[in-house]
Parts: sequence; structure tokens; C-alpha cells
Amino acid sequence: HIGGMERHGLILSQEQVKLGYDVEIFIGVGDVSLFKETFKAPLSFLPLYSRIRRFWFNFWAYNKVKKIHQKNPYDIIHLHGDFIEAFFGGKLSKKLGIPAVLTIHAGLNKRLLKPKKAECFENIGKIICVSSEIAEDLKSIGIQESKLAIISSGIYLSDFQNIDENKVAALRSQYSKPIIISVGVLRINKGFIYLIEAFRKVKENIDSATLLIIGDGPLKNELEKQAKHINDIYFLGRQEHVKVTEHLKAADIFVLASISTANDREGTPTSIMEAMAAGLPVIATTVGGNPQLIKDGKNGFLVNPGDVLELSQAILKLINNRELSKKIGEQNLEDIKVKNWPAIADKINAVYKSIL
Repeated sequence: HIGGMERHGLILSQEQVKLGYDVEIFIGVGDVSLFKETFKAPLSFLPLYSRIRRFWFNFWAYNKVKKIHQKNPYDIIHLHGDFIEAFFGGKLSKKLGIPAVLTIHAGLNKRLLKPKKAECFENIGKIICVSSEIAEDLKSIGIQESKLAIISSGIYLSDFQNIDENKVAALRSQYSKPIIISVGVLRINKGFIYLIEAFRKVKENIDSATLLIIGDGPLKNELEKQAKHINDIYFLGRQEHVKVTEHLKAADIFVLASISTANDREGTPTSIMEAMAAGLPVIATTVGGNPQLIKDGKNGFLVNPGDVLELSQAILKLINNRELSKKIGEQNLEDIKVKNWPAIADKINAVYKSIL
């Protein structure tokens, strides 16, 4: 399982090739074989989640793009990140004389939301925000609304329609029911600490319940220690996307217990959209772009971040009402249709045309 931003960049590039674009990708981590024209920074000597690694990547990408542009000129630069990428990308845009687009995938660091920071975006032609919350944050520091576009990430509906049901059934048979699943990087803002505590309460009522956690990250050891004395919690680590899809289809309920911290806030999670496409009822917290995807009581439940009791009660409500769970899952299959990747790529293509 790679992060939502990384998967977004990869799939968007693949869709743009289908639209006839020549695309090159510059990455700091990942598999260069996934996309033909990929350049990877030599960053293996730096800690994966460190700030210095991010600065080094942007410095490397700035110089690499500038060098390639001299021989094979680009028409547009599309960046993914926030203030740091806006700073480097804006300078590069001005230097090369070509427009830059920035997609911001996660909530901005509250401590950096000051009018002076608007200067970072001065040379960015258009800012794509994956949630309205991000757009409001940018407007609060003086970014003009005309510079903003709200476009979430997308998913491939076909990934869920062409799944091998035999593999799904085999997966489902490995665990006791009901199966609760959560997908995300194991870091503070994904709220796994609260999900594990909520699951502890669920087990007091439904002893057969299982919790599957897909993902890796800096909190892995701490979370495994927290879950040590709770039965039926499985940390499955990073998984290929097809495996994530199969696990989602095998599960009964999806939960994303995100919280907002000053420097790490939720965007519009791909994991929720994929759970919707799998036909799962979704429980999420009222942070970031979650409320744009989940309407409380209609296609899932929204709970307050960090509220273990409320989260456990929402899980139990779905477990104890199969008819409601089924109805919500069916609603999600309908609602997710507008998030199919080709439609999202068309919207981003329109953004490009507006600044070229």
C-alpha cells in the first residue's frame, strides 16, 4: 500500500498519457518500473519520513527538471505537496517561463497559515485542493479564490468490478466475522490509536470481531504494542493495490479514525473512496474532506475525532443492524461513480488549459 498522494500522482500520469500527453515523473520514493518515464532521486541514505529528505528531493527535482528542460522543453509543471513544493515549484516555473499547478492533498499545517506564507504560492498558476477545507485555509491567508480549484482524487471503479471473487472468499474464510478494516499510513493523524481502543470495546460485546490494519509507518511498533493483548487484530503491512482491493471486498465495515494535528491534517482520503467502491459502509471522523464523502446516516457515520466511545458505538450499530449496513453499502456504490479516474483527469485537464 503506497500513500494516497503517491498513487494519485501515478494514476493521474497514466490517465494523461491516455489523453495524449507526454508525461515525466520525478519521485523521491517508489518503484520506477510503474511508469516508463520516471526519475528517482538518490535519497536512500536519508530517513524515509524526515523533513530533510523532503527538502533534498525538492532541491534535486528543481535542478533535474531545469537540466532536462534545456534539451526537451516542458509545457507545464504539476507539483504535489504544500508550502515546500510551492516554493521550489514556483521558483522553477518563473525560471523556466512555464506555468505550474500544485495539488495539495492534505490539510495544511495550522502553524504555517499566516499571510506572509502566501508568498510561497505567488508563482503557482493554479492550486488544486482535494477538499474545501484546504481551499478555505488558503483563502484565510490571502490566496484569491480564482486561483483555486477543488478536485478530489479518484479511483478506478473497474478495479472493484473485475475482482477475483474466489480470492475474496478465501481471504474472508481466514478470519472470524465481522471483519472491520482500516487502510492508511501508520502515523498519528490516521487515528489508529483510537481505532484500536474502540475495537477493544467492540470485542467486549462481539468477541468474534476481527480488525485488519493495512499500511506501514512510524507508529507501527507502538500500535503493535498497544494491540498486543487484544485478540484478532492483524497488522498486514504494506500491500499491493490489488491485495488492498481484495481485503476491502472481504471486509464488512471500513473505519478511518483520522484526527487533525497542527502539522498533519486529513485531505480527502482515497481509502474511503475505495471502501465505498467495495460496497462497504464507512465510519469516518469529522475532519478534512471526510464529510464531503460521507453524509452521516446516509452512506456511513461521522464521529468526533478521538472519541473512542462514539467510534465503538458506531461500529456496533452497523454490526448489529445488517439491513442498515447493506443499505449504506449500496448507497456508496452509487455515490462513488462520480469519482472514477477518467472523470477526475478531465477536470484536471481543464485546469491545465485555463493557465496555458
